[in-house]
Amino acid sequence: MPDRSLNRQLFETKSALYIRDVTLHETDDSQLHRAKLARILLDEMYQFVGLLDAAGTLIDANRNALEGAGIDLQKTLGLPFWEARWWQVSETIQEGVRDSIRRAAAGEFVRYDVEIFGDAAGEDTIIIDYSLVPIRDRAGEVVMLLAEGRNITEKKRAEEEIARKNRELERLLERLRELDEIKTQFFANVSHELRTPLALVLGPVERILADGTPDERMRRDLEVVRSNASVLLKQVNDLLDISKLDAGEMAPDYVETDVAALVRQVAANFEALAPQRQIAIAIEVPDTLPAELDADKVRRILLNLFSNALKFAPVGGRVACSAALDANGRVVIAVADNGPGVPVDQRSVVFERFRQVDAGASRQRGGTGLGLAIARDFAELHGGTIGVSEAPGGGALFRVELPRTAPVGARVRRARAAEPARAELLGGGDVTRGVLDQMRIELATSAPASDDDASAPADAPADAPSVLVVEDNPDLRAFVADTLRTRFRVTTAADGEEGLETARAIVPDLVVTDIMMPRKDGAELARAIREDAALHDIPILVLSARADDALRLELLRERVQDYLVKPFSSDELVARVANLTSVKRAGDLLRTQIDSQQRDLESLAREVADRNEALADAADTMRLSLDRAEAASRAKSEFMRLVSHELRNPLTSVVIHTDRLRRALGSGAGERVEGLIGSLDGATERLVDIVEAVLEHTRLAPGHTAPAIVPVALAELGREVLEPFRAAAERKGLALTCRVEASGPAPGDPGLLRLVLKHLLENAVKFTETGGVDVLLGFDGRECRIVVADTGPGIAPEDRARIFEPFEEAGSVRNKHEPGMGLGLAIVRHAAESMNGTIEVTSVPGEGSRFAFAYRPRADARAA
Repeated sequence: MPDRSLNRQLFETKSALYIRDVTLHETDDSQLHRAKLARILLDEMYQFVGLLDAAGTLIDANRNALEGAGIDLQKTLGLPFWEARWWQVSETIQEGVRDSIRRAAAGEFVRYDVEIFGDAAGEDTIIIDYSLVPIRDRAGEVVMLLAEGRNITEKKRAEEEIARKNRELERLLERLRELDEIKTQFFANVSHELRTPLALVLGPVERILADGTPDERMRRDLEVVRSNASVLLKQVNDLLDISKLDAGEMAPDYVETDVAALVRQVAANFEALAPQRQIAIAIEVPDTLPAELDADKVRRILLNLFSNALKFAPVGGRVACSAALDANGRVVIAVADNGPGVPVDQRSVVFERFRQVDAGASRQRGGTGLGLAIARDFAELHGGTIGVSEAPGGGALFRVELPRTAPVGARVRRARAAEPARAELLGGGDVTRGVLDQMRIELATSAPASDDDASAPADAPADAPSVLVVEDNPDLRAFVADTLRTRFRVTTAADGEEGLETARAIVPDLVVTDIMMPRKDGAELARAIREDAALHDIPILVLSARADDALRLELLRERVQDYLVKPFSSDELVARVANLTSVKRAGDLLRTQIDSQQRDLESLAREVADRNEALADAADTMRLSLDRAEAASRAKSEFMRLVSHELRNPLTSVVIHTDRLRRALGSGAGERVEGLIGSLDGATERLVDIVEAVLEHTRLAPGHTAPAIVPVALAELGREVLEPFRAAAERKGLALTCRVEASGPAPGDPGLLRLVLKHLLENAVKFTETGGVDVLLGFDGRECRIVVADTGPGIAPEDRARIFEPFEEAGSVRNKHEPGMGLGLAIVRHAAESMNGTIEVTSVPGEGSRFAFAYRPRADARAA
């Protein structure tokens, strides 16, 4: 029988095979043949393999191990294994190998990861999975050691990269937590700062209304102020609830509650509103339905669901509410309407904060997108759920499930007869009134406009310019019409679609329009007017609560002539309307005269008009280029949209109706009423300052503003900014000084310089109680400086870095006694970054602070 161990098939065509240093002969005996195959196998292995004696002396190693480290086997044989090139990365590694040999010689299997010289002929290191296996003879004695190493360098690099990314994710997660805390703090700040001036608005108004006023028009204005301030307070309370929920500071206050009575009570609040749109309300509840719940929070859930249902139910529609126990003994409250319903793809997200199914400038209904989110959070606080589906017959069906009993161990108060009064004291009354006032405005907004929106007589002569007012808010529409009616012939429309139809019917001299309106928004209305040959030349004045640069640029492209941000004064509105209508009529007259001239004059006039238009287009293009760097991102956060629109609208009504009230009273108001109106002025001025600060911070965020550099007279700038602060400084007995050291006008952006000086000065006067505030304005031909020094309490070293962050203040919100949201110094920092300048602070606690703003204009700006 042939010897199969010789692998005769290898020698079918050749009598010998040459593989590197090994030669296989057909004549080799079996033992020699197997030894040569073992050598080939060992050398071709990718991994590190070595054979040692029990003392750790190298006996043999495979080719890959030797070549990777640049080792000559003949020079290494007989040497201790730990002294070979592989292990000379460090003495620690050599000592580790020596220890592993001692352990393996004692019979232990050793394995660990280690760095060795194993690449580029021993010049580069790799990481191997190193192991040492004891080899025993038949008697069980360890006679040799097998060393193996698998290259895991790429694996280690991948693990390190994963670890690095995990660390980065952890850092980002931590940053996200910090931002979330800042957001929660900001909500608390906003709530703290807005509630006080709102209380000072509502208090005086309610006193004047309670005292009675013989003038029905004045009473109507006061009711508008009260209802809009109430809506604003409701929105502030929503923000405060959000901040408490995020901070984990809100827990259910369980009380024995009759859910059936609570549903009937909430439904009764809406029974007076439903007939305005012929909406039927159906309630299906048992006589009593006792449960252990937080009555105030369940009331909020019901208020939000009822107001949502009435908002979306059509004219002549229905709203149904039921409450009962399900098969599991849970309280189930259902509120349904026959409106458009919630699209299937929106049902999972409709409960998210600031989320609205009907979004965009032309949305049919207003709101902040917080009502359903708060309803969900309050339901989850009880351990319950809320969901939405399609109602029978179409529409939306909201279903709330709540445990009937409080959790084990929770404190449950007994119901008392005075419980409703307690809810009012805790703010439930404010919330209910705010929801109802907002609902009244929503219902009135959805009604078509009529020419009797304003109560004032049409005093304007028959040949007065005609003005079309397009505004969906009925209070603001009536006010604007009433303000303009004495000098202009006014027609009103409730939305962009109705406004376009009315414009085509009457062809007015001017269109005054809001932006965010149902059916067709203001931008779409402007575009439609420009595309209509009969309306093309009508000037357009936009009134908007959105201080949005991107929107302003879009409207300018649609040839809108003017843009007025709410809140605004009635005098400014009348002046702008008068200017635009005068220009329109002058243009009409000029066109009439041109038509009566010879064709050559007509041709000349057309050429002049074309050139003027081309010049206007060029000017618009230049201005757009300059403004482009200023334009804020269109993808603003939903919260900034809330601030710019939902807070500005009611605030506008408060401001303009307070102004009209002062005019109506004149000098005949008593001292007490004058004092109350003064309180209204101060409170509303503070509210406007808060909103403007938030918007300034958004506009000045890095990368959003390109400075408009012009020569600035520093002395004039100083007088203009300091003047409003002198009264406050005098009341505190502070010396307010301003020193100007300038070789001439300083190149700079006057708006940004004004903001810097205003906010630095405001901080200094606010926090300084004794001593004074010194201002230095300087320009030495190269560098412009604004320095504000005070003798106030100073700033602790640990606070100096963070005071320039938005919403940061030296004191906590809970302990603050000075108004402010922590945006002033953040605005200063953004202004400095916009001008490539710096802002520095030096301060000694107990002695005062010194803020120094500096920037160097470019050489071409200095030369100009």
